[in-house]
Parts: sequence; C-alpha cells; structure tokens
Amino acid sequence: MPRRPRVHAPGALYHAVLRGNHREAIFHGGADFLAFEEILAAALARHGARLHAYCWMTNHVHLAIQVDSAPLGRVMQLVASRYARRKQRHIPTTGHLFERRYLARLVDSDRYLLALVRYIHLNPVRAGIARTAERYRWSSHRAYLSQSGPPWLTLELAMSLLGRTAHQGLDGYLRLMGEAADED
Repeated sequence: MPRRPRVHAPGALYHAVLRGNHREAIFHGGADFLAFEEILAAALARHGARLHAYCWMTNHVHLAIQVDSAPLGRVMQLVASRYARRKQRHIPTTGHLFERRYLARLVDSDRYLLALVRYIHLNPVRAGIARTAERYRWSSHRAYLSQSGPPWLTLELAMSLLGRTAHQGLDGYLRLMGEAADED
C-alpha cells in the first residue's frame, strides 16, 4: 500500500523528528553534531525554511521548523540524505542511517508552538542525559536564554508570543520552562 502524500501548506510550522534506524545512534561526538548543523543550515537557506527550536539527541533530532514555498519533505530529504552520506563514509556499516522517513506534525496554534519549544528543550532532561536543559549543549535552549543563537535559528516568533519586549519575552520563557519543571 503506498504512503499517503503529506499535505503541504506554504508557511506552515511543523514538529519534525528524524530517528536513527533501529533507534541506534546517529551522532557519535561533537563533530557529528556540528556537521549536522552545517547541513541543516544549508538546507534551511536553500529552501527558505526557518528553524524555531531544535534538540539533537544521540539517536534522533527534534525540529520546530517552518517551511516557505518548498514542502517540508524537500528540506528533510536534503538534510537526511546529506548527513547519512557523510556519516556512512565514517562508519563500517551499510543500509539506512534513519529509521524511515521523518515524522511531522503540523503546529496549528501558538499554544502548541510554545508547548513544543518546551518539549524540545526538555527532551534531554526527560531522557536522563542532562540534569537541566541548561547543561545540554545540543539544543536551542541556551539561545533562548541568551536571546541570540546561530544565524539559522529564529527566536522571534516564540519570544514574541511570550512578551512584547525582549525582557518580557525572556521572563515569559523562564516561566514557560519553569511550568514544565513543575509539571514533571
């Protein structure tokens, strides 16, 4: 039975996930994370997509990604194929690096976006990899705290939902993350 085609809406925001095949590691150190970021930055620029939050876990990645006119599939296919080819040059294996095609859920409200940012940033804490989100290097949480990040990361949308000024946005973000800790 063929897969159902994904619905594309220009400007839509998605929670996208790429997972390692058999849930095996796709990252084996800092150089892999940095290479993934470089590939992702090029794909975002090429297709006009915007990344609002991310977390690179050992065996999967989470992205809050907004597309432009190109469908999400083009961005994800470019990232997954380029990273897989790079990775497979350095590991003694054959076959697929990623489990299947990426998973994607449409983010259909501001409330969902904020919940998603919180979920993405707390992923390493919930997985027991880091005691706090601040201690995990490979997510956009620290960029939200400092209100600056790599040029391929867009903080403005989520921060504007949390407050009218940068200071109010940061306070709102800290409250959002504190609520998550209370919920846990």
